[in-house]
Amino acid sequence: MHRKLAILSMIVVFGGAAGCASGGTGSASSAAKTNPNLITTAEIDSGSFRSAYDVVQRLRPNWFTKAAQAGSQTMGASATSGSQTSGGSGLVVYLDNTRMGGVQALRDLTASGIGSLEFMDASTAQARLPGIGSSVISGAIVARSRIGH
Repeated sequence: MHRKLAILSMIVVFGGAAGCASGGTGSASSAAKTNPNLITTAEIDSGSFRSAYDVVQRLRPNWFTKAAQAGSQTMGASATSGSQTSGGSGLVVYLDNTRMGGVQALRDLTASGIGSLEFMDASTAQARLPGIGSSVISGAIVARSRIGH
């Protein structure tokens, strides 16, 4: 009887440990952080941000750098030398499939109204977003509104 109880106890202990190990240590928010091209609602809610620009600047500042680097390669150094700002030249912003303008448009979007932000390289943006056509861009940031906000 004691032997059966000891075996059962070992099964429970090892089974529980295996369940914890296979379940992983990450949560939904840390899994989302593994996608460098997406900022989730959980990430936005984890900090105190005023605008979508603040969110990107603090959580994925490399989006601005990637866009600036792509812009200088696409447009050539002479085309970007006078127009490059700390927001990436040629970066367009969309809110729910509506083109809002350049990177400064992120400053007009309140962080509390944003459900997610996604970075797209130029080729992906041209293929998926309306209104780009043959415009030369270095990338896009697509903001999606929070439902019910």
